[in-house]
Formats: sequence, C-alpha cells, structure tokens
Amino acid sequence: MSTSPTVQVLLATYNGERFLREQIESILAQTYTPLQILARDDGSQDGTRTILEEYASASPERFMLMPLDATTGGSKWNFVRLLQAATAEYVALADQDDVWLPDKISREMEAMQTLERKNGVEKPLLVFSDLRIVDDELRTKFESLREHQGIEPASIHELRRILSQNVVTGCTALLNRPLVQLATRMPAEAFMHDWWIALLACSFGDATAMPEPTVLYRQHGANVLGAGTVRRVSGAPAWRQHGLRREQWEMTVVQAQGMLRVHESELTARQRDLLEAYVRCETSSNRFVRVFTWLSHRFFPNGLRAIAARLWYLWDMDAAKRDVAG
Repeated sequence: MSTSPTVQVLLATYNGERFLREQIESILAQTYTPLQILARDDGSQDGTRTILEEYASASPERFMLMPLDATTGGSKWNFVRLLQAATAEYVALADQDDVWLPDKISREMEAMQTLERKNGVEKPLLVFSDLRIVDDELRTKFESLREHQGIEPASIHELRRILSQNVVTGCTALLNRPLVQLATRMPAEAFMHDWWIALLACSFGDATAMPEPTVLYRQHGANVLGAGTVRRVSGAPAWRQHGLRREQWEMTVVQAQGMLRVHESELTARQRDLLEAYVRCETSSNRFVRVFTWLSHRFFPNGLRAIAARLWYLWDMDAAKRDVAG
C-alpha cells in the first residue's frame, strides 16, 4: 500500500465530449498512483456529463463527480467551485481537452517535496511546467509553449512582473493545501484562476517552474483560452491601436486592485506599495507620473516590443480612453 499523499485532480468541463475520454485516461494512467479525480461540469449540452457519470460509476474510488448545481458561466468560477470542494493535501488542475504525459504528477510531486524542504509545509507552494503544443490529432506544432510565446517562467518570483504578465498555465499547476485555501477566496477581479494563483504564490509563498513539458496542450479551434491567443510578434508596435491594449491593461489593474482589497492585511508594506504604484499608473491623470511610476518600478512584460507598446499606451492613455469610449 502506497504511503505517498493523495493528489486530487480537479477536472473542469463544459461541452468537452470530443476529447474528454482521452484526457481522463491520461490522468488515470499516471505513474503516481495515489490519485483521485474530482470533476465538475458547468452545464454541458453535449455528452460530457454522461461520460463523467460513466467514470464515476465505474471507478468511484478514483473518480468523483460533483452534483449538478447552478452554472457558473466560465472556467474560472468552475475551478473555484472545485477548489472549494477539494479535500486533498495536494491539488492539480486539469482542462478537458489535453493529454497528460504519464509521469506528470510524479515529477511535479518531486518538485513540490523539494519546495517543502526549502520552505516548510505551511507555506503556499506552487509547481508548474512547460507544455508541448499539439493539434487535434496530438501532432506537435511547437515543442515549447514558453518558447512560442516568449514566456520567462522565472518571473514567478517577481510580483512586479506577474502583475503585468502571467507565466503559469493552469493545466500544469500543482498546489499544496495552504495555496488551495488562499485560492478559494478568489474574487471577481481575478482575470483567470491560474493568473490569480500565480499572484498568490508569488506574494505569499514560493513556486518552482519546471523546464520540461508535462502536458500535450491541444489546440483545436474551440479552446476558451489557448496558445493561439498570445503570439510572439516582432517589430515596432502599432501607432494608435489602443483597443486591445486598453482591455489588457485594465484587466491587470483590476487584478491588482483585487489583491489589495482581498489580501491587504496579509501583504507586506513593500507589496502594498508595489500594488498601489501599479494602480497609480492607471488612476493618475498626469502622463508623466504614469510613465515615471511604471518605469521606476520596472513593471515590464516580456519582450522589448511589449514594453514599448505598454509605455506608449500609458503615455497616450487619455486618447486611448476616448478611442475606446467612442
């Protein structure tokens, strides 16, 4: 009988029948055997729930399905419900259309144990990895999501960087119980569950960014969010195409405001100052203050082009707001 701790895999589904069985089988085939799936369906109208019910009936000790309840309308809140229902000391997040490599959990648990030896078990801890981007038939499109998108995973240790750009893909994430407990308090201001979890780990705990892929990240044209939503581009940023920049920037500011609202008493003085400075880049009516604050705190996303685009947006924010409003 294994003495290793159980890992609970939180599987969020919605109209995912096409690839769901393959994903579930890849999870159940993990070399790390003290593993249990907790699934929640968010009101699918295809055969997704039937598939989930089949697995729950066939393997009730390894597969649990949450009861039907009101739909949340989005994967973030679906995962929040799962996090609130999770009971294990370690929790992994799973999307419905990927395939896990057989030793994903084994390798991530080894990394988690190293983190625990360094930090202790009471600290919120996160392990996440790279992904291999594949098509519908699991043919490799890109060996590394990080290389494809220019992601710098070491940014997980710098709050000023994580405020501006996420580096964690949720379907690779392994959380310990203290981090799960923090994540259950996720507010409406959080843009996505994985970004919020990254902010929590950076602010209150520690994280390990594993260099190797552990997931075949399937891109099939119907992903809610995926590798195709962020592309690496080169050249100078467009002069005054501010619509998307406004949306992306405002979302990061709202998240920073959410961190201050929910966790102000738990943050250090330095962290509060950093978050307040980030918000000031949005709220100041003086473009010189906005730009100076952003530069002096080095709130830089990855890549010179992204930095130049954000800098130009902050300088031209008043015009951007008029453009979006008009």
